[in-house]
Amino acid sequence: MIKVTSLQDMSCITNDDLRMHIQEKAEAMMREYQVENLDDIGCFIVLESEEFTDFPISEMEFVEILFLEESMFLHGVRIIDESYGEDIYLPVEVVTC
Repeated sequence: MIKVTSLQDMSCITNDDLRMHIQEKAEAMMREYQVENLDDIGCFIVLESEEFTDFPISEMEFVEILFLEESMFLHGVRIIDESYGEDIYLPVEVVTC
């Protein structure tokens, strides 16, 4: 699991497409909420395939399939409190019916 709480943490994300997607989203959130880092508004969590049990679908505000250039992720947002949320990404290949 990778937990991203700052722009510096982005370098830990090995999937280039996902890293660029999260960086763009983080920068937009920081501009919108006028903050210097993500600590006060939320974080991004990137799971490994074997961590699929850490994606609590029932706790998500919404869940979607995120299609990037060469990969897909199950993406959900979990609201922790009124001003803090977690964006969670799970590689789709672990999702089965």
